[in-house]
Order: sequence, then structure tokens, then C-alpha cells
Amino acid sequence: MALCSVRTRGDISIAALPPQIDHVAAMAIEKELRELVLREPKALLFDFSGTKYVSSSGLRVFLMIARMTKAAGIHFGVFGLTRFVDHIFGMSGFASVLSIYDTEEGAVQAVSRL
Repeated sequence: MALCSVRTRGDISIAALPPQIDHVAAMAIEKELRELVLREPKALLFDFSGTKYVSSSGLRVFLMIARMTKAAGIHFGVFGLTRFVDHIFGMSGFASVLSIYDTEEGAVQAVSRL
């Protein structure tokens, strides 16, 4: 069973992430996200609006996916960060590395201009 629900808007893939991304979930999510990257969308956006917790294993997955998308020429971004996830991204330095958008619409508009 997939942990991420994926939808598309044109050539943009959007993955809604689960409420909890612990070590076990991170392993499954990594596999799902690698498969998304292999489909080579123009952009890959992650919806964190329902995510309340991300472990260090989850952060590692997103860093790895960010590197994969960069190498493939795919724009990578996140949106809808909950308070906890925003705090973790800020403390870990991810906020300075990732493209972070407030809303899905803002993220889609930004990557559509690329």
C-alpha cells in the first residue's frame, strides 16, 4: 500500500505525504519517491499539509530525492508545511536548500514559469 498519494497537474507530479514519517515509513516513501523521479516530470512537489512528524530518516530521504531531481533536471519543491515540519526544516538547514512554497497553487505557478 502506497503511503503517498500522487496526482498530476499537467507535467507536474504532486505527492501528498502521510501524517507520520518515521524510520519505517521513510524506507517505504523513499521507494515510492524514487519511482516518481524515474517518471521524469517537469517538477516534483511534496504536499506536507497533513504531515505532523518527520524523523531524521525522513529528512535523509528528502535530501536524497532533492539530489536525484537536481541531477535529472527536475524542479523539486515542498509546500503546506505544518508548524512542526517548518520548525524541523528550519533547524536542519533544509529551509535554505529546498524551494518552499506556502500553497500548492503558489508552488505550481512558480514551477510553471521555469
